[in-house]
Amino acid sequence: MVPFLDKKGTISVGATGNIRGMQMKDIIRISLTMLLILNVGCFDDDGCGSFKEQLIDVEGISGANVALGNSYSNFITLGERATVVYTEFGIRATPEATYRSETAQVTGGFQAYACSPAAPQPSEEIADIAVFSTANYTQATSSKVIAAGDTLNSIIKIYEPYSGRIVGLPDLLVDEDLMASDDPFTLQLVSAPREATEHQFTVHYRLTNGEFYQFTTKPVVIIP
Repeated sequence: MVPFLDKKGTISVGATGNIRGMQMKDIIRISLTMLLILNVGCFDDDGCGSFKEQLIDVEGISGANVALGNSYSNFITLGERATVVYTEFGIRATPEATYRSETAQVTGGFQAYACSPAAPQPSEEIADIAVFSTANYTQATSSKVIAAGDTLNSIIKIYEPYSGRIVGLPDLLVDEDLMASDDPFTLQLVSAPREATEHQFTVHYRLTNGEFYQFTTKPVVIIP
């Protein structure tokens, strides 16, 4: 028998039809559901899907002397015993990290889908950063001498891109929950030396979980 639509929008094939009583809206809803399932499958074929949360695990640190331009992303790595004005000098430190997943991926039920994983997030905290030199650092304005081997933190500022701040290193270290990201950070002198002096800097980097890392730069001549 030929199907027909009655005034209520019901598809009918007669008194013995198998789909009597099915409303058009039910057919439309089923069709849309099928299309949604097909679309999710297509997205997944394009590399989309559910992702595990990635955590940053710091396992070391490296660094080098740099000459800074008009921004912290514009710099030149300095060679051994290069000469640089203190206002343009920086130590660029790069935490070395791996990424791990702390929670298992959901295997059943509804899952969130995305076409790129979320950026890895820090999982450790910084306890201390300290800067030292092999030579005395005599400040031009006060003639105060920071002896070789003593911390230079009082005359160091830091650009820390994870938080986007430029602050004195001692001010940064008083913060609680100072997360250890894998973003490079830059250390700079804020006090002019009284005279040109060759320095070789060592940077200590310690986490609250007890992990300790360090690096030493090549010798460099800092001038007023």
